[in-house]
Amino acid sequence: MINDDKHMKLPQYILNSILGSWKFVQAKPSAMEYLDQSSDGFWKSFWAIAVMAPVFVLWAIFNTRNEVLNSATGIEISYPFLSEGIFFIIALPFTAFVMIYFTKFMKISENYSSMVIAYNWVSAMIYVIMALITMILLSGFISEQISAIILMMIRFYFGFYVLWFTLKSSLKIGGFLSFGVLIFVKLLDTSLLVILYQIFNPEYFEAIFAMANSQPS
Repeated sequence: MINDDKHMKLPQYILNSILGSWKFVQAKPSAMEYLDQSSDGFWKSFWAIAVMAPVFVLWAIFNTRNEVLNSATGIEISYPFLSEGIFFIIALPFTAFVMIYFTKFMKISENYSSMVIAYNWVSAMIYVIMALITMILLSGFISEQISAIILMMIRFYFGFYVLWFTLKSSLKIGGFLSFGVLIFVKLLDTSLLVILYQIFNPEYFEAIFAMANSQPS
């Protein structure tokens, strides 16, 4: 278990938090013990955004070099850097804010602070792992079909199982209820991103919508 000393050096705090988030990835029951669950640790957990920042830059560069061309409509979809950038910065604070009211409504707010701490660091771990793996698989070293299958399995494990386990462990609730919380968080993130697309990159949103409608039924 880590020391909750609020005077801990920031680099050491970040390293401890990364270790804790890796324990969640491994679905270790003791994962919460590796995170600073103090009030100071709550605010420091938003340093997870800074940890993700270098990978976000790499991801943006990768996407701008691999713009998608819709063969059906001929619409070139440029990477929505503004929307993605805003989402990257505000997603964790926004989720933490909304979850104040959601956990109170669900009467599971007793461990709200611990949940935010765990969710922030696990989200950072998942983001880094998923972005790096996706860039590698989409770089052409592996066939598109195999890459798609691998990505689907990895996204399910990290995007659903690991987050489900994190919410279950940090909120100390049952598996069925934690699944409901997970669905709410997923819908919250998706709604926020769609709103940002519509406001800051409407052409991207319209192009994606056009591509979806052009798919054979």
